[in-house]
Amino acid sequence: MKKNNIFLLSIVLILSLFISVSCIDDKFDEPPQIIIPEGNVLTISQLRDMYNANNGQSIKFVGDSSVYATVIMDDKSGNIYKNAYVQDATGGINLHVLSSGGIYQGDSIRIYLKNLILGDYSGVLQLDSVDIDNNIIKQKTQVEIQPKDVLISEINTGNYQSQLVKLNNVQFMESELGKTYADSANKVTKNRMLEDSLGNTIIVRTSGYANFANEPIPEGRGSLIAVVSEYNGDMQLYIRSTDEVLLTNERFENGGGGGNVTPVDEINESFNDAQDYEDIDIEGWSNIIEAGNRKWQGKSFSGNKYAQATGYNSGLDEMISWLITPPINITDEHVLNFNSAKAYWEHQTDDALTVWISNDYDGSDIASATWTQLNAVVAGQNDPDNDWISSGDISLANYQGVGYIAFKYRGSATESTSIRIDDIIVNTQGGGGGGNAVTTIDEDFESQTNYEDIDIEGWLNFAESGTRAWQGKEYSNNIYAQATAYNSGEDLNVSWLITPPIDFDVYNNEKIIFETAKAYWNHNGLEVLISTDFDGTNVSTATWEPLDAVIAGENDPDHEWISSGEVDLSSYTGTGYIAFKYTGSDTNGETTSYRIDNIHLSHE
Repeated sequence: MKKNNIFLLSIVLILSLFISVSCIDDKFDEPPQIIIPEGNVLTISQLRDMYNANNGQSIKFVGDSSVYATVIMDDKSGNIYKNAYVQDATGGINLHVLSSGGIYQGDSIRIYLKNLILGDYSGVLQLDSVDIDNNIIKQKTQVEIQPKDVLISEINTGNYQSQLVKLNNVQFMESELGKTYADSANKVTKNRMLEDSLGNTIIVRTSGYANFANEPIPEGRGSLIAVVSEYNGDMQLYIRSTDEVLLTNERFENGGGGGNVTPVDEINESFNDAQDYEDIDIEGWSNIIEAGNRKWQGKSFSGNKYAQATGYNSGLDEMISWLITPPINITDEHVLNFNSAKAYWEHQTDDALTVWISNDYDGSDIASATWTQLNAVVAGQNDPDNDWISSGDISLANYQGVGYIAFKYRGSATESTSIRIDDIIVNTQGGGGGGNAVTTIDEDFESQTNYEDIDIEGWLNFAESGTRAWQGKEYSNNIYAQATAYNSGEDLNVSWLITPPIDFDVYNNEKIIFETAKAYWNHNGLEVLISTDFDGTNVSTATWEPLDAVIAGENDPDHEWISSGEVDLSSYTGTGYIAFKYTGSDTNGETTSYRIDNIHLSHE
């Protein structure tokens, strides 16, 4: 009986335990999820605008707003501490965080701006007091941001603050060689100076706590990726990793190769000093073989000299030759124009001639430079042999600073087309200011607009004195060019309308014919002139000769068109310009209206 009681008690205890366990709630309590509102979405550029609009005074965000950006540098390497740099499509900004870690390079994040302070730290725009838990919402990881290819001179403008950049063709200054990035033993931050081939310099700043502080400064030349910062007006770079410092090429000296050449403001090269079958050798220019053994050479045809590259009879499997201008001080107004021609087309593709530009070429090492192909019209397979093709005006506005323009020939013994270039001009005038040399002109001004200044590609139209240039005008359904001082209110009006440059060496029997008319005659105000030393810009320094042409005069009826007769130009060689020069005065009553039309330059 006692045993039965013990057995029954055991059964009760087991059942109680089973019931107790089965009643346990297996759903553990989860911490409450923090919902961080997005609010108004801003860009980094808008943050900068807000700060500037507040006269550089700090701004504390009190409402709900956010910025989406990608981390381009964290403090993991020790080169910065409790800081990060982030970038969006509009710019970059520094984050000062309350604690180290938590966000890393490649993190795509949303920054919740509430309670953050937008301010300035020694010149760097910064979001201060960033709490990783309350202000950062990660979107993705391992997002790759490509650095922007820039020059030291561009960084020094301040336009790339807190952005990831890549510098090409740079090296540490000779005075830095033999040193380390920083003083790791004493944890002392150091500034090391980086230079380019043009003599521009910038600080590379490294913390004594960086994990690469004790590494030696590389002695070569090459590329470097870094984040741009600033300290009290001095632009500086922060390296993320020495894996992004690739300075392994031979150093340049004293500005390197082309860096020794003083940059020019304009180019006007017609190769008149070139010798047949001799390598082009012009002061300041580079004539470089990349593959094969042939350079660009001088050549002439029908009395015209030019530069030529060809694979014909070379026996070469590959031929690549570069002809590169001197360094040019490029502004937003500069344009390039040139002529090209071909003979005996044998290429399979249209890349026999390509045209390139670089802002970091050192004057000798084409491989280490960054080259961008220009959209130029060049002679191709369907163009007639020996016909000069105008490139058109090519804007260089996107390449401001010191730049080089390169003409690259690619060929071989089988792809052996002969390519020619001539009349290479870089200036701020465009076609009219010394643009593309022509051999014919046929201008009737029908494309112009009544009472608007004449604007024709390749022509130059300007007022030397007064404010009036040549304008389009219509009479009896005919449009022409007109110049007049009538009602100008000015003491002197001098207006020039100048043709594109004319190549007098292609043919030897050029002639020009045109028509003039006058209205309300009271003075002789029109001259027709020619110059073979005009630079496309400064008429006062050129030599101008009058042409023996018939011009409408006092005894001709108003509005009646008078033929100039055929004006012989066969005695002129080289490149020349024909100018229609009007001189008048409203205050002195010299207000005759002069008109020109149907200008025709031809050869037999």
